[in-house]
Amino acid sequence: MDARSPRKIIGLMSGTSVDGIDAALVEVTGNAVQTGWQLLAFETYPYEAPTRRKILRACHPETSDVRMICELNFELGRLFARAVIHLVQSAGHRLDDIDLIGSHGHTLYHQPPSAHAGEPSTLQIGEPAVIAQETGIPTVADFRVADVAVGGEGAPLVPYVDFLLFRKQGIVRALQNIGGIGNVTYLPEQMEDVLAFDTGPGNMLLDGAMQHFAGQPMDRDGAFASTGRIHRTLLERLMEHPFLRRPPPKSTGREMFGEPFLCDVLSFASEHRISACDTMMTLTAFTADSIYENYRQFLSPQPQEILLSGGGVHNLTLRRRLVERFAPISVRDMEVEGLPGDAKEAVAFAILANEMMAGKFANLPGVTGAHRQVLLGKYTPGSKPLKSSGD
Repeated sequence: MDARSPRKIIGLMSGTSVDGIDAALVEVTGNAVQTGWQLLAFETYPYEAPTRRKILRACHPETSDVRMICELNFELGRLFARAVIHLVQSAGHRLDDIDLIGSHGHTLYHQPPSAHAGEPSTLQIGEPAVIAQETGIPTVADFRVADVAVGGEGAPLVPYVDFLLFRKQGIVRALQNIGGIGNVTYLPEQMEDVLAFDTGPGNMLLDGAMQHFAGQPMDRDGAFASTGRIHRTLLERLMEHPFLRRPPPKSTGREMFGEPFLCDVLSFASEHRISACDTMMTLTAFTADSIYENYRQFLSPQPQEILLSGGGVHNLTLRRRLVERFAPISVRDMEVEGLPGDAKEAVAFAILANEMMAGKFANLPGVTGAHRQVLLGKYTPGSKPLKSSGD
C-alpha cells in the first residue's frame, strides 16, 4: 500500500463484555507519527443470545472443549466477515474500495507473564483466513501473540495508537477505556514515557450481576444501581483485591474478574442480606474506585484531563462516581476529540493493521514489559488476485 495516498481500512473488535462486534471504517494516510485519520463509518453488530452464550462457555476450561473452540473460531470469522460486508454496504461503498482489515478477534484466554500461572500465552479467535476469503480483503489479525512471545503482557496494545492520535502538547492526558475490563493510557509528550495498563473490571461485573438479578444484559444508564446504596463492608472487601496493588505492566481479563469472582461477590451479598440494588451500586462504585486507586498509586503527576471511551461511558451512575472521585480533574468523553468512545478500539486496530503493513513496530515495551519492539499482527491475503506492477 502506498503510504502517500489515503487507504480505507476496517478495524474489528470483540471485547470482554461479549456485546457484539465493533466495526469501524477509517480513512488512513501516512504511518507512525505522520498518521492521519478520519472515521467514515462505525457500527456495532450485537451477538445473538446463543452465540454470546457459546463464547462465554468457551472462555472457561470447565465448560469448553477443543471441538467447541475450533468450530467457534470459524463461526466468529464468518460473523466478522458479515460485519465488514454490512458496514461497507451501509456506508455506501463497495468491498473493492477497502484496502485492508485489522481484526483483534475475540480473546478466549489470556495468561500473560504476570499471571504466574504457567506458560505465558494468549488466544484470540475469529479466523482471519475466513474473513479474508469471504470479503476478498487482505486481513491482519492476531496482534497480541508477538508481544507475548518476547516476554510482554500482550496488552494493552492500543496505547501506541493513543499516542499517535491523541497526544496534546503541554497537556498530560489519561485515556480511560471502560469495556469489559478497564484500561488506561497515560499520555505525556514523549512516546517513551507513555504508561498504560489494565485497571481492573469495567463493565464485566456489572453486566454479569445484572444478568443474575434481572435477566438483562446490562444496567442501562446505571439506572438499577442508582436506586441502591453502597455497602461499605462489601466495597472494602472488593478493594482489597491484589490486582489493584500490582504495579504495571499488568493486564487482566475474564480469568480474574469473570464468573468465579462474581459468584463469590453474589454469595457474600446473599450471606449478608445485601439487596440486589445495593449490590449493583457497590459493584459500580468498585469499578470507579478501582480506576481511581490505580491512578493514585501509579500515575505521577496526575493527568490534567481524563477522556472516557468504551461502553461504560453510557453508565451515568458510574460516570458520576468517577467525576466525584477525580474532582477537580476534568473527566470528559472521547467524543470531544471527534471519535465516539464506542468506536475507539475498533479504530485502533485499523491503525495497528496499517502500521504492520508499513513495517512499523507498534508494541511499547515500557507498557507491556516486552524485551523488545516487534511487528504486531499476522497477514492473510485476500481472495482476489493481486494486480501486477504493470496494471
